[in-house]
Amino acid sequence: MADVLWSRCGGEDCLRVAGVPRGADVRVRAGTVTVAGEFPPMAGRIVHDDGDTCFVPRFAFVEGSTYTVVVEGAAAGVLVRPRPHRAATTEVLDIWPAAGQVPRNLLRIYVQFSSRMSEGYGAGHVRLVDAANETMTGVFLPTEHELWDADRRRLTVLLDPARIKRGLVSNVQTGYPLIVGASVRVVVDEGFCDASGAPLQAPAERRYEVQGDERRRIDPGKWVLAVPLQHTNEGLDVAFDRPLDHGLLARCLHVLGPDNQRVDGTSAIGPNDRSWRLSPRAPWVSGPYQLIVDPVLEDLAGNSVSRVFDRDLSRVEDRSPEAPPASLTFYPTAGRGHQ
Repeated sequence: MADVLWSRCGGEDCLRVAGVPRGADVRVRAGTVTVAGEFPPMAGRIVHDDGDTCFVPRFAFVEGSTYTVVVEGAAAGVLVRPRPHRAATTEVLDIWPAAGQVPRNLLRIYVQFSSRMSEGYGAGHVRLVDAANETMTGVFLPTEHELWDADRRRLTVLLDPARIKRGLVSNVQTGYPLIVGASVRVVVDEGFCDASGAPLQAPAERRYEVQGDERRRIDPGKWVLAVPLQHTNEGLDVAFDRPLDHGLLARCLHVLGPDNQRVDGTSAIGPNDRSWRLSPRAPWVSGPYQLIVDPVLEDLAGNSVSRVFDRDLSRVEDRSPEAPPASLTFYPTAGRGHQ
């Protein structure tokens, strides 16, 4: 009877087989094999060590994967490569929207992690929980691939648009994912693993109160600009009439100077995603500046500068073509003012 175990041979990881005669046909196949010929054998070499037969792979064993040892054509053992214990060092830095109130037709949720994350954990470890502490099912859009930023630190989770857009089968039959007047929590549990395979330090959550639908385009003309002073590095502050999409805000606003060149500086999103500030590296000069708004900028319900997300094509105002970038002109002043 052969004994199979994980071991080391000559300083390398191996699968050690004891109790088989020297020269026996020993092979290793990846996966759980019920018929010896199901999968081709792994590349590697056989080494005899202290009376045992050791299989040393050409390529490293994969943590969490299953391997079958075949001796003389018969499966002699099935082992799973163990995952080493790794200390939890990654945490959830934030969950957006940041506002405590969201519209019933909320479209996106963002989760920001402190380190690069593993893929494939979102569906099982990010969930919406209702006031009765029950996990809500069918609320997120199932996707083949998770929506990560380039650093794989910010995950975008979409609520199912088919349940949000009026008139679609899912909306008619199942209804909106959220209910007006209800409270929900976004929960990210500690089983979400980072790129090293370690779990999170702790679970994280954010609670929302669900308000009525938001079906207006974004109108930059309703924003309030706190105009900075000339010859200072004071920040330009822009207050919005509603919370905007956090991920898009980070890239959809910039300022052009009187020379029509982009103003270099540091931008920051304000509390609850209702404001934005640009702190310039060089002092403001006299003359007209322009706040440029990319028309793809959206609010929490996916409404942009150019269109309403859940639009009624019978309404002329909802059928307009894509809009060009919007701009707001302001002049740094010697006195404090608003535009």
